[in-house]
Amino acid sequence: MSDNDHKPVVGVMGSHEESWTEFALPLGLLIAEYGYHLLTGCGGGVMSEVAKGYSQYPDERGVILGIKPVADYKKEVNSRSEFPNPYIDIPIVTHLEQKAKNDSMPYSRNLVNIMTSDVLVVLPGSHGTQNEASLGLLYEKPLVLFGPEEAFDRFPEDTTFTDDIKEVAGFFTQKLGRKE
Repeated sequence: MSDNDHKPVVGVMGSHEESWTEFALPLGLLIAEYGYHLLTGCGGGVMSEVAKGYSQYPDERGVILGIKPVADYKKEVNSRSEFPNPYIDIPIVTHLEQKAKNDSMPYSRNLVNIMTSDVLVVLPGSHGTQNEASLGLLYEKPLVLFGPEEAFDRFPEDTTFTDDIKEVAGFFTQKLGRKE
């Protein structure tokens, strides 16, 4: 496979508690429609909902990669019944912690998420999601915040924001080229 044959990987980051269905589900469908791979976490919330949307596309042309931490936020081994969620095609288990200790020492699965993705779509979330947005900016990854504006009050200010799926489609076309 040559570099020209590389199928883009779209990383979707967001809350593990709230699914943001009205944004995550159509986003998953859009990524599948464009024929890109989806990378997200293996848990619930946005991760499960975007993967569900992707898997509902009638002609899947990529895979859903799920980055799975070995332990949860309480440092307990993750349950096999919860991780990976049922929509993940390829769970990638990492020994790294689920959550970065701080933004200046980002050794967590967040770094794997960011560095593996060609572009990032960040939905609302808390500290971990904010850390991923900061890492995306640090490593100069094309990034768009997608969701209601008020949900991004604590996110980096130097980011593009939209609540319109058509603008996300335009972002994909601009950053990754035409859809298949």
